[in-house]
Parts: sequence; C-alpha cells; structure tokens
Amino acid sequence: MTDNQYLYCKMFVEQGTAASVMATLAAVLKGAFSRHGMTVGGLVVEVRRNPDAHLGLPAGDDFVRWPVLVEADAEEDQDRDVMVATVGMILRALWESGDRAVCACDFEGELPWNGGIDLLRHRDPRP
Repeated sequence: MTDNQYLYCKMFVEQGTAASVMATLAAVLKGAFSRHGMTVGGLVVEVRRNPDAHLGLPAGDDFVRWPVLVEADAEEDQDRDVMVATVGMILRALWESGDRAVCACDFEGELPWNGGIDLLRHRDPRP
C-alpha cells in the first residue's frame, strides 16, 4: 500500500452492542472474532464499546457518540482496493441488519453513501 490514507478507518454504529455487531460481521466476513478482533484479508477488524458514548443520553445524529466502534487497520503492504471493499462490505452489512453506521476515514468519498454520512439525511440504509 503506497498511500497512508488507506491504512485505517473507524466506523461508528448507532444500535446494538459490540457483541451483536461482532456477530453480524463474523457472518459477513466469514471469520471468527478472538476477543474483540478478527484478521481478514490483511486487515485487522476490531469491535468495541465507544468510550466517547454518553450512555443514557440520546446521541441522535452525533455519530461520534454512538455506542459501538468498528476499527479497520490495514497492514502496510495491503492493497487500497481491499481496504475500500472490506469497509464497504462492513457498512452494507450493518445497514442491512438495521443499524445506522458512519465511518470516519480519509477515503469516505469512495464508500457507499460517502461512508454513511449521507444516510444521516436519508433514513433508508440501503444504497
């Protein structure tokens, strides 16, 4: 991978728990989580509770306070297309399961619904 902008992506998930998101992603990525992480296709995918979420307070469209984080880290030599495709697959799986999800990364414009940010204006999560 020659461009560092494709090395990392953080996704915020509005509904569910880290466990329910891991179950969704294990099925779509055809792998198994060990603790909170899974390695798939040269990427490490981790799912955790968002420490910035304010439990008990509604976050609404302030996605950085949504309760679940999904992080994707690529190995240095990973092809950028793999990162974009995998993050896109993760987002679609979350949307299809009924979760709202938005990513924060340098390649949001290459992802469906601009990484989910456009979904904050639309309520149908299927691009």
